[in-house]
Amino acid sequence: MTTESHCATSPANTKAQLAPAILVLERTPRLETILKKSLADSRCLIRPCRSPGDLTALAQRMPASVCVLDWSGWPIELLGLLDRLQLSHCGAHPVVIATSQLAPLEWAAREAGAIGFFAPILSETELVCLCGRLLGDQSGSEVASTATQKAK
Repeated sequence: MTTESHCATSPANTKAQLAPAILVLERTPRLETILKKSLADSRCLIRPCRSPGDLTALAQRMPASVCVLDWSGWPIELLGLLDRLQLSHCGAHPVVIATSQLAPLEWAAREAGAIGFFAPILSETELVCLCGRLLGDQSGSEVASTATQKAK
């Protein structure tokens, strides 16, 4: 068993790193659709993921991405995913969106690395602004201002 990191910055990784994006893990497009509609005028990339493995691979290639995780699809698997994101040192910013029934698991998710936990879902504007703040760079400012303009 190896303990080396498989982060995109490790020397063993020959794939080029990509710019941070908003990675959305959900079984069926819902949050992805909201974000794409709200951010259509920005240069922010929104990448859908349909499995925890897809998200892990993208997060390693796109360091410092925001990871919006629909916890209703994988409540048990997401604790492991949060741990893997934290251990990979790729700077992912995981935000968990949960149902009211999963709200008691908030602290388990936070201890596993979630920087945000919302049950029920945030409003469209709040979700878009949060993603913009977490991206934290020029595109993040653009994301937040796009969301604010659309809310008016």
